[in-house]
Amino acid sequence: MGMKFSRTGRLISLFFFFLCLSWSGNIVWGQNVQQTKIVEVIGTGQIYHDKVASARDKAIEHGLWNAVEEGVGLLISPAVVVSHFQLLSEHIYTQFKDFIHDYKVLTESKAGSYYRVVVQATLLIDVLHNKLQDIGVLLTEKELPRVVLLLTEKNVGHTWPRYTWKQNTFTFMKLPLTVEDTLERTLKEKGFAVLAPETLSTQETSEGRIPDTDLSDEMAAELARQLGADVVIIGEAFAQLTGNISGTGTKSVEAKVSLRALKVDNGKIIGSFNSAKAAVHANETVAGTKALALATSDIAKDIIRQITASWGRGTRQTVLVQLVVKGIREYVDFVKFRKTLRDEIAGIKNVYLRTIKTDEAEIDVNLQGNTSALAEELILKNFEGFGVNILEVKENSITLELIPKVNFSDDWQRPTEVESETW
Repeated sequence: MGMKFSRTGRLISLFFFFLCLSWSGNIVWGQNVQQTKIVEVIGTGQIYHDKVASARDKAIEHGLWNAVEEGVGLLISPAVVVSHFQLLSEHIYTQFKDFIHDYKVLTESKAGSYYRVVVQATLLIDVLHNKLQDIGVLLTEKELPRVVLLLTEKNVGHTWPRYTWKQNTFTFMKLPLTVEDTLERTLKEKGFAVLAPETLSTQETSEGRIPDTDLSDEMAAELARQLGADVVIIGEAFAQLTGNISGTGTKSVEAKVSLRALKVDNGKIIGSFNSAKAAVHANETVAGTKALALATSDIAKDIIRQITASWGRGTRQTVLVQLVVKGIREYVDFVKFRKTLRDEIAGIKNVYLRTIKTDEAEIDVNLQGNTSALAEELILKNFEGFGVNILEVKENSITLELIPKVNFSDDWQRPTEVESETW
């Protein structure tokens, strides 16, 4: 009897495990539930007059500030951060606590006159997203690209795959795809215009008629151009039966979704996205539909973030841009900076030294692109011995500062105990 009870108990546990999997999508992606993300960051506080406790508090605040900065980076591109830095400082960074759900200190150390902590923070991504929209940093609907979905899907119980661009052979109607419906709904909720691809079934490309199988990236971009789309999302999704839950009449199905987003004008990949989710139901096709919806929802918001972050990074004709370089403490640093501009920064055609004095220089560069994109590259560039702080970005000029890098102590050790704290 004991053996039978144990086996039955395991079956019941397995059933509820898969049932929870099928419910989890509604919990995470419900409209009224705040979406969160856990990040780990470093914070530093300087010790004044041996006040270690005060320095520790400052280090934690600095870490949480960095956590919110990281969250902002998930939602907007570095170029947008640079061009709206003053606005972000006033409404986001100085109010960083509004976007932190909780945090804990993973490790900490006193090194010389500095106190450093590693903080694990839970960010309120949805709250941060809404705030960025409120202050006008996120793209408006008019600025968002037009999207078309060219997807392939095969569910359990279906003999052949289905395509978003094809009609059914027998009914002459396009059958609905779960991955298409889920992704289209999420895109429209965020203000994107989603174009219908059904009319493509009668069109041709430079390679001839549209194939009945999966599309290449080049063909997908060409078809999307015919529709007037700016971005095309292509890929495939399939669901397969993974087993039966004994004694329950319930079937378990796993779905895998693999998508990628392309810019239509140049065919460049914006991002690739993959997800796998499971669901259970007495009907295997229904289970497959639920699993496909869960897997698509799992990556839908990541797709939107990537598209939004990459959009609007266009290039211009070559223009003359003035760089005002401050904070030159060592002439060798300025030489390295100028050489990097000339040899390693995309879009720089020529570099001209105009003036140089004790701690400041002026440079003119021929730039194919825009100053925001250049400022973004300079911030992200790993210079030897110094970093770059952008002070001001205008249409034809950038003012920046060379700042020495902080050398963290090699003897930073993990404490024996971990301290946890919440707001």
